[in-house]
Amino acid sequence: MGPMAAVLTLVAIVAAGMWFQYRLSQGRAWSPLWLAFSSTFAAALFLVSGSIGFRLQTTLLATSRWSDSVIWPEVGVGLVFAGLAVLFWRRAIRDTDRKLHQI
Repeated sequence: MGPMAAVLTLVAIVAAGMWFQYRLSQGRAWSPLWLAFSSTFAAALFLVSGSIGFRLQTTLLATSRWSDSVIWPEVGVGLVFAGLAVLFWRRAIRDTDRKLHQI
C-alpha cells in the first residue's frame, strides 16, 4: 500500500497544481499559444542539453552531469517537443489570424 499511496499523492498534487494554474490563467494555460511557447522552450532545453552532453536527469550515484558525447535520448525527446511545437504554433497562428479577421 505504501508505493500506491505515494503514487496517488503525487497524482493528486499534480492535478491540484494543474487546476490551480488553469484557474489563475482563466483558461489560457491550455490555449495553443501558451502550449506553443511551452513546447518550444522544452524542445530548446532538451536539444541543447543533449547536444552539448549535459544530463538533465541523473541518479544520486552519478559522478558527473556531463558526458563526453551527445546524449541521444535527450535529443530524441527534444525532437518530439519540436514536433509538438510546430503543431501548436500552426494552430496558434491560425487561431490568431481568425480572430484578427473577425474584427
